[in-house]
Amino acid sequence: MIRIVLASLAALAALVLAPEAGAQKGAPGTKVISSEWISFGDVAPVTGDAAAILIGPAPPPGQTLAVDPAFLVSVAEESGILLAIPLDQPIWVTRSTGNAPPAKVANPAQPANPAPQIGATAASDAQVIILARDVGRGQRLTEADLDWTDPANVRAVRGAPTDMALAVGMEAKRALKAGQPLQASDIKTPALIKKGEAVKLVYIAPGLRLTVEGLAQADAGKGESVRVLNSYSKRIIEAVAYADGEARVTR
Repeated sequence: MIRIVLASLAALAALVLAPEAGAQKGAPGTKVISSEWISFGDVAPVTGDAAAILIGPAPPPGQTLAVDPAFLVSVAEESGILLAIPLDQPIWVTRSTGNAPPAKVANPAQPANPAPQIGATAASDAQVIILARDVGRGQRLTEADLDWTDPANVRAVRGAPTDMALAVGMEAKRALKAGQPLQASDIKTPALIKKGEAVKLVYIAPGLRLTVEGLAQADAGKGESVRVLNSYSKRIIEAVAYADGEARVTR
């Protein structure tokens, strides 16, 4: 059985973005693809399992990439394939624009903590959730951060959470002061990925798991789409927040 080659680092050296993006798109033999990744079958005359071997990330939509034919021959040899192609000129690969499908999420994950149940006003005979201590912006609430008090002790609040269990684990949208009543507008589903922070970008396909480092371009909660800058290819990848500091791309 043909072995799937994980050649991410070698591919980064063998795949070079054309100096003038799109300048080679009209050249004879240019390969046009629409996916996020270049497979062996996209650039070489192979079929079957060999065609599914991934050799590296595709260029951004509308741009062109040069693939070193010597690199393809080395990938073929490692996979037990005899490949005879000219070695004196690169193979140009262009990624189509407008038709590339977005990254799919097989089963979109639900938020880790559902939004707090909201009532029009706090019932006069029910206690009200307040902050037991100061909480900073972006901090996740714990039981120690919250307490109950009689509604007569605080000002009336619309949209107050009525279940402390649902508030625990949520993220503060702004700095909150001890003693103030908690409002639904004060909290949100916690962000697993923070803008500007390092992210582990994981590409998953049947029988394959490829991991590279990236930089988050926005905040994202679990199951939310997020744009990540691939630190190696310097391309923006559409992914889905999966865990703390981890985003996934599925094919």
